[in-house]
Parts: sequence; structure tokens; C-alpha cells
Amino acid sequence: MKYVLSFLLAAVSAALPVRADDFASVETEAQEIAERIRCLVCSEENIESASDETAKDLRFFIRRHLNDGKPQDLVVNLVLAQYGDMVTLEETPPDSTDENEKRLAELCALLSFGAMAFYIFRRNRLFKKSEDKQ
Repeated sequence: MKYVLSFLLAAVSAALPVRADDFASVETEAQEIAERIRCLVCSEENIESASDETAKDLRFFIRRHLNDGKPQDLVVNLVLAQYGDMVTLEETPPDSTDENEKRLAELCALLSFGAMAFYIFRRNRLFKKSEDKQ
């Protein structure tokens, strides 16, 4: 029994101690990332200062990945991949080609709808005039 207890005591004391500065560095990295991410519910607030449940989930997601040893950039990219570019508080320039293509498609649809409406209205009006003459 003495040997078992002494073995357990030696095994426990030989375990590598977790350094407090590791947790502190992960915590500061998590806070830096959380200050750059927008809360999904309260859109003008970062997730570090938001008290919403989704903000807590995002903070947990960030800390979990940082504790796994993933770098900050990868964690930010994971968040952006999961929730989209709308969650970042940093100003990102919109992709002008996609935006221009959308605007052009909207304009073409509007013009074609207007041309069809004009043609149908004009045809009905001419048809009614020809009936009145007969």
C-alpha cells in the first residue's frame, strides 16, 4: 500500500505544471480577436462586450480553437468562413466586380420588365382603338 501511494504521489508531482502565462497569452489573443468580431444580434457591438448568448458561443469557439494551438489568423478565418464577412468590425472593401454584376443584372431586369409592360399596354390600347373604329 505504501508503494502504491508513493507511486501515485510521485506521478502526480512529476506532472508538468501548466504555466499561467500560457493561459494569459491565449486570453489576450482571444480578447484581441473578440474585439474585431461583430455580435450577430447587436450588430454595432463587438462580441467581447456583448452579453448575448451567441456572442458567448463565439467567444467560446475562439478560445477553444486558440487553446488547441491554432494561430490567430486561422481562428479569424474560421469565424469568417462560418459566419461570413459581415461579422468583422474592420472595414473591408466590397468586391466591386460582384457588386457591379448584381447592379447590371438588376438594371437589365428592370428595363426588360418596363419594355414588356409598355408593349403590352400599347398593344391593348391599339387593339381597343381598332375595335372602336369597326
